[in-house]
Amino acid sequence: MKKIFALLVLFALNSSIGYTQNADGDKSPASTKEEIKNEMKRNRRKSRINGVYIPKDIDDAIVQLKKLSSDKSLTKFINADEKIVAKKLHFGIGRWMIVNWNFYGGSRFEKVLRDLGLGHPDDMADFMIIVFHRYLNNKDLDSQVLADEFRKKRLEIYKKKKRKVIGVIKKKK
Repeated sequence: MKKIFALLVLFALNSSIGYTQNADGDKSPASTKEEIKNEMKRNRRKSRINGVYIPKDIDDAIVQLKKLSSDKSLTKFINADEKIVAKKLHFGIGRWMIVNWNFYGGSRFEKVLRDLGLGHPDDMADFMIIVFHRYLNNKDLDSQVLADEFRKKRLEIYKKKKRKVIGVIKKKK
């Protein structure tokens, strides 16, 4: 089942990033960083990608998440701890957001989150899950503070991986 899900995610990502469109409207794989960058810029101007509405800002994303959720699931969601709910829903609604709101391939909402300082699609999804939870619980969203926390965690992960790679290189010498 995990392999099937992984294949579906790869297929969805493949259909939304890394392709360029020629003058005839035919799509072909992007072959340069410049083509991928241009595709991301085009995606950031679209209100829909692959038939899915892309929120214009965090408030709009909250509205969309409410539309996607049943009353029963919202009740369970509201009553859970925000950190636990983010972990549990990361591979559900989190993956849905990453793929459908085109966090890898660029979208107007991905740009909003990137402008807050979020650089990794997983962080963007977890951020939105927590923001949505806070909204439903009538708490202050603290969007910038939360984004800064995610950015610091991602930097620590990067530093840890970098130290590990340097350690492996030193051992080889």
